[in-house]
Amino acid sequence: MSTLNSPTTRLSRRGLLRLGALASVGATVFSSRPVGTAWADEPECMDCKYMGRPGSPTAALAELMAGNARWASQTQKHPREDTHSRDCAANCKQTPFAAILSCIDSRVTPEFLFDQGIGDLFPGRVAGNSVVPILEDSLVYGTKHLGASLLFVLGHSKCGAAEAATESFISNPHHPTPSFAFEVPIYPAVAAARKIVEEEGGNPNSVDEVTVVTIDQHVIMTVKYLRSIEPFEDLIEEGKLLVKGGRYDLSTQEVVILV
Repeated sequence: MSTLNSPTTRLSRRGLLRLGALASVGATVFSSRPVGTAWADEPECMDCKYMGRPGSPTAALAELMAGNARWASQTQKHPREDTHSRDCAANCKQTPFAAILSCIDSRVTPEFLFDQGIGDLFPGRVAGNSVVPILEDSLVYGTKHLGASLLFVLGHSKCGAAEAATESFISNPHHPTPSFAFEVPIYPAVAAARKIVEEEGGNPNSVDEVTVVTIDQHVIMTVKYLRSIEPFEDLIEEGKLLVKGGRYDLSTQEVVILV
């Protein structure tokens, strides 16, 4: 059974109860809003720059990629860092337009590489950009409750977590022994990557060759998993959410959309 589809990663009854508690707390702490609604009519928030959010999931993806293009060409704008934007963030409801599942790697900070400002993104980060229960709950909160219309899974080149998972899996494919727990959710991608490498005439026992493919396969498999579960599946069908994934290249600073 694929790790991504195992009971440990799907929202169990306990997970749903945990999510309900999270949403209850969030309603007080974050003053969340339903998907697709505009800013509340609090006078102090009416002139906030956040009202210029992308108007659709596809527009949200376009804005994310435009920001990356600015970053890669070193023409980044560092938006929404001014006093007015900070006041808006402090006094008004947060309305991120994109939720990001990314690696915790210090070189891969979503707000930087997508050239977005305070309040724009709702990032969840863990070694290897894997779906783990608490991050899955957080992504649900960012999309269903805060209204982010884009959920983007971001892998990156030279990922140490993917390399570690690949190395431990290749050393014992039948009973791999991870050095870190974050390796385990990546194993299905390693298995798929080894087959791809072998089919293309490469060496399925080469950590370097397999890791490169593992990084992309992990993103692709994670996106497919997220698209298949609730509430993301319903939000997609309603036209309120787009789930996409890509790889950030540390050398070019560009994000390539994979799925």
